[in-house]
Amino acid sequence: MSLEHDWQIHCEAEALAYSGAIQPHGGLIRLDSTLCVSHASSQLGAYLPYQLAALLGRPLPKELADVLAPSLAKLPAIPGSRSELLAVSLANEASLDIVITQGNDGIIIELMPHTDTLISASHYPVQMNTPYNSAQALLLHQEMAILFQQLTGFNRVMIYAFRDDGDGDVLAEALNGEVYGSYLGLRFPGSDIPHIARTLYLKNPWRLIPDSQAQPVPLLSHQQDAPDLTWSDLRSVSPVHQAYLHNMGVCASLSLPIVVARELWGLIACHHAEPRTLSLQVLRAASRNARQYSLAIAGWQAASRMRFMDSLSSRFKAMRMMLLRHGSILTATAEIAPILLEQLNACGLAIRFGDDWVDVGEIPAFTTLERLDDWFERDCPDVIYSSDSLMRMYPEAGDLPVAGVMALKLRTRSRDSLHLWLFRRELVQDVEWGGNPNKPVEYQDGALDIAPRRSFDKWAEKRKGYSLPWQNEDRIVTLHLRHMFMEIYG
Repeated sequence: MSLEHDWQIHCEAEALAYSGAIQPHGGLIRLDSTLCVSHASSQLGAYLPYQLAALLGRPLPKELADVLAPSLAKLPAIPGSRSELLAVSLANEASLDIVITQGNDGIIIELMPHTDTLISASHYPVQMNTPYNSAQALLLHQEMAILFQQLTGFNRVMIYAFRDDGDGDVLAEALNGEVYGSYLGLRFPGSDIPHIARTLYLKNPWRLIPDSQAQPVPLLSHQQDAPDLTWSDLRSVSPVHQAYLHNMGVCASLSLPIVVARELWGLIACHHAEPRTLSLQVLRAASRNARQYSLAIAGWQAASRMRFMDSLSSRFKAMRMMLLRHGSILTATAEIAPILLEQLNACGLAIRFGDDWVDVGEIPAFTTLERLDDWFERDCPDVIYSSDSLMRMYPEAGDLPVAGVMALKLRTRSRDSLHLWLFRRELVQDVEWGGNPNKPVEYQDGALDIAPRRSFDKWAEKRKGYSLPWQNEDRIVTLHLRHMFMEIYG
């Protein structure tokens, strides 16, 4: 097992939501199903005029309960439901901002000092036009990076988009002050933001870390189990993430999710070299703009998909006529091959119908193709399969004349198997990374340990053995092909 794999396992195994501690810039109370205090942060006395010992295991004090009662009564019993209160005062104490969130198994009450913040009308909220094409989308990304940099005052703001392979690209960047270097256009490995962290980003409107190196504050309780802090923004920072931010030269960070079709499309990532906190007013304004931004991206993708789908029928009308005229896909292959190769940017194809094969263009050796086909038939559960590196998928094949593969399969009415294989040439790519992605495990204090890479300087990789990546549109075309084959032969 590789060290990189060990690193990924380590990141995913961190119980982020059950850290049992919070960041020190706020206080936290957790209520159980009876609305009694099950957990409270040890420094809660800095925010509320109550003794901690008098809170645990009991209902909220009357003055606090009276303030929170209307919000608690209206709070839907759906995890993630929240209510935000600004400038709440108790017993002549300093004003507080309070966020009440319905958790998975209780209610989380977070308290932060209230700070009056003036927000420009141009920042709260911004109307965004839906892009029509990629150029307009890129312009919107840059406008959003500038907007969030101005709104938050952070040194660096990046628009970070996840790729189909799990890695991420920095599409836009706005800088302020003395900031070292630029991450614009760089790629970061998927292991930088493990799946468990992406799940939390997807569920919360923002994640603020005012000081990544601050000591966490423990949550006290009469119970042994740590509470579920999935829906808490005050949740303490993972030691791995602390090291990661330290190695980047980042002290404060703010991340806002870009959610498209209920999936995490990307992040608005804000970094600052010194400790920096933000008021609840600014966070709410940032979150509303992030939602508007997400809607604009979703609208652009939906419109692009509709235009693409509308074109499919006309694009394959001629091929359908060819297939019907020939009656057999094997005899029609020579005529339909130019259309398929052009539409899917492929250099070769092979078709198996029953025990018979036909091929056009550049393909692997027939013995290799037969082994791939046997695996696809017997062991691959997917009816459509794609890879941009046949060498990585099938290393024992040795040198190959092609690099990328897309395949589909179906069972015809005669019970024969129909398999279509499409291949792409190798495309040697120069990929610029934010640091060497292949060194997530390094020596610390003379001993090998699991830790984030120390350098994020631009690191260039010449990737060999890969084709042009298959895009989602390519999969849609292939799925459309399969449906057409099923209508004709199924």
